[in-house]
Amino acid sequence: MGGCGSKETPKPNEEKIKIRQNNSLDKDQSKPIEAKLVLFGEQNVGKSSIAQRFCKNIFTGQHVATIGGAYQQQKVVLSNGVTIKYHIWDTGGQERFRSMGNLYYKDASAAILTYDITNEKSLESLNYWIDELKNKCNMEKMVICLVGNKCDVDSSDRKVPTAIGKSIFLYS
Repeated sequence: MGGCGSKETPKPNEEKIKIRQNNSLDKDQSKPIEAKLVLFGEQNVGKSSIAQRFCKNIFTGQHVATIGGAYQQQKVVLSNGVTIKYHIWDTGGQERFRSMGNLYYKDASAAILTYDITNEKSLESLNYWIDELKNKCNMEKMVICLVGNKCDVDSSDRKVPTAIGKSIFLYS
């Protein structure tokens, strides 16, 4: 069958093929999955505090405004042994930095939209980022999370009820 009357070539050993395939999978699994994550929200909502808590497990309670953006990394090993390496971009919340947003959300895997539960305006300002992401990103490939921050403050200071926070993010 085929080929100039020569002998048939022997079939490769199927076990060896399976072993080679498994070895190549093991190599790929040891390589971390890389994910770009961006934090958006108005100034003073606690984006930097979220990033510091996640990356360094610290909370200082002191506020220093982020100018433009800040970068941190964090590796997380899942229970199945897979490692995820997060590249975290903490954006400046001042309106003058909004024009830089596309530098951060380009190729992002996830966005954390953050508001302060003691400040209604901070929730309303997220409409800008929701529209920006909807219009300029592939929403099917990006995870978007809404975070109501500063839940540790006195409950009498709360201005945004949980139900209202949830309702802003219901979009089609």
